[in-house]
Amino acid sequence: MGKEKSITIEIKGNIYGLLEAIAQKQGSKLEDEIMEAIKLYIAQMSAYSDDPFFKIGKAGKSGLKDLAKAHDKYLYGTVHE
Repeated sequence: MGKEKSITIEIKGNIYGLLEAIAQKQGSKLEDEIMEAIKLYIAQMSAYSDDPFFKIGKAGKSGLKDLAKAHDKYLYGTVHE
């Protein structure tokens, strides 16, 4: 990996308590549990961004600026109120 970096964050008391309880239950340090949570979050977000469903790209682009508002007009030729 690369050089280790350090960050400082504020965590609400109840969240801190839950993290601390997990660390104690696992017999590990709080820092290790936080790192594990961060790693899981990164893996989850990477899987999400690598999902082919979200890589459709421009296939669904219409170029119409008011599509959300005027979709009936474009789909049916009339505006349904």
